[in-house]
Amino acid sequence: MKTYQRERRYLCGRSARAAQYQEVEIYPLPTRDPRSRELDRQHAQAPPFRGTPKAQANHNAKMARKWFHRLAVSNFDRTDTHTTLTYDAEHRPADPDAAWRDFRNWVRHLREKCRAADVPKPELLAVMEWQDADAETGKKAVAPHFHVLLRCGLSRDEIEACWHRKGVPLGRANTDRLQLDKGSLEALANYMLKNPNRKHRYYRSRGIRDPVMPPPRDGRYTRRQVVRLATDSALLHSADYWARKYPGWELNDAEAHYNDYLGWSISLKLRRRPPPKGGGNPCGHCT
Repeated sequence: MKTYQRERRYLCGRSARAAQYQEVEIYPLPTRDPRSRELDRQHAQAPPFRGTPKAQANHNAKMARKWFHRLAVSNFDRTDTHTTLTYDAEHRPADPDAAWRDFRNWVRHLREKCRAADVPKPELLAVMEWQDADAETGKKAVAPHFHVLLRCGLSRDEIEACWHRKGVPLGRANTDRLQLDKGSLEALANYMLKNPNRKHRYYRSRGIRDPVMPPPRDGRYTRRQVVRLATDSALLHSADYWARKYPGWELNDAEAHYNDYLGWSISLKLRRRPPPKGGGNPCGHCT
């Protein structure tokens, strides 16, 4: 079967020029095959969590973690916070819908406080996680709880104080400043979706931007090149090789994946190369 190689880039930042991190997916697509569009769609957007067969559910979870991480890096930095919202035994909700109402009320309280303090509206990306009890498998129920990446002009105490129902605290709210060491935001995004057996639901506020996606490039890589990269670990992880391919960027991580139907694909994580001491752009232009 004939295939061609597609390169799709995700520039994670407020704009392409401001992005300090990007991911690159290099993957084969079959020529004139309707399955090409479905495969390309899977790379272009995150699938929802659904009750699917195990293999598809695992794939959905993996792609969703990737997309969530891209959203996180595109919209948040070390000036923002990670907030965890949990319930005490007295206020534990009967079902996820009730918890969702509490969360929306928390967001409303944040907006009201921001308006009163004359600071910009909060921007947030959140995950609700829960687990239903299952007597057959012995799984215990896990109360709905929330992990929130938040950009907000309020203090930590003010943010945490908004977690209440008619003035009565619902449980514990904990807010910490984001720590953005190498790979730490990805680790946090994975933690927020840590248990694929549990159910998840996303919330993203209106101000959250998708990563910048330049038009895909076809034919930049040949099948032979991709196979060579995928089967030669030293070349796949060569910082010099990828620096030549993507001037101004340095390799953070590289992975190769094999598909029985289409063959090899490659995933790259790149960080913008810091400018040399004394200023200037090391590559003379922005990618």
